[in-house]
Amino acid sequence: MPYQREISRDHKACILFLLDQSYSMVEPLGGSSHRKCDELSAAVNAWLYNISIRASGDEGIRDYMDVGLIGYRTDQQANPIIQSAWVGPLAGRELTSVTDIANYPARIDSVMQRIQDEETGQWMEFPSESPVWLDPVAEGSTPMCHVLYRAHQVLSQWIQQHPDSFPPIVIHISDGESQDGDPIPYADAVRALATNDGPVLLFNCHLSMTDAKSILFPSRGEGLPDALAGVLFQMSSELPELFYRSAVAEGLPLQPGARGMAFNADMVVLVKFLDMGTRAAVQLR
Repeated sequence: MPYQREISRDHKACILFLLDQSYSMVEPLGGSSHRKCDELSAAVNAWLYNISIRASGDEGIRDYMDVGLIGYRTDQQANPIIQSAWVGPLAGRELTSVTDIANYPARIDSVMQRIQDEETGQWMEFPSESPVWLDPVAEGSTPMCHVLYRAHQVLSQWIQQHPDSFPPIVIHISDGESQDGDPIPYADAVRALATNDGPVLLFNCHLSMTDAKSILFPSRGEGLPDALAGVLFQMSSELPELFYRSAVAEGLPLQPGARGMAFNADMVVLVKFLDMGTRAAVQLR
């Protein structure tokens, strides 16, 4: 059975984020007044912070995982820009260890958090420290094929170094269609990569500016709202049994054959998608 390898120091996990940084990311995320690029950065920074906390132990930060942030967009001449999205001390890296993530945030921002009092129902605000590793970027168009090609290169090298690890998980987040060709063959090539524990998992999340119904982990391509949804469905891996059981246990109404895809995602769905899409790798031993 694939996807059974326990994640440990000797058999690290790998999570690779592919982040759309095209100009349309300045549009508001569905149902809110906040820009997609800001909400995306906030969600990924929160995920990185939680991973850092989970990796902390009595002996320090346990090195169980490598994480990559690759942003993609084009310049004013329509040339693809595919590069590391880390800012601060980690800038320029594509994959980096959770140990360095915990030790080297770019900065610590002070933000106001709102929490509702369970007894009175009143909302309270209090200051909170929020580490930052990723800043919002929005420029140019969406060279999706180029970023999937780069992901294949990065993961091929990682798998050579970690052949017996749990397979890498790719989290691709975009708000539009590929503008440099058909991404499906490139996605197929990424999913064809494998460790001895199974093929790479590729999950795709579409951010919407419309306040439309979200689709999370569909099991069939028929009936999806448009061609873009169909493309993302074909690009996405089927959820392994470990992920499927965990999602069903949390009350998600999944059907057999569910794939790692979200369409028309708002902030709530984006956070849920990040959590479920990386569930196996964050269960640090």
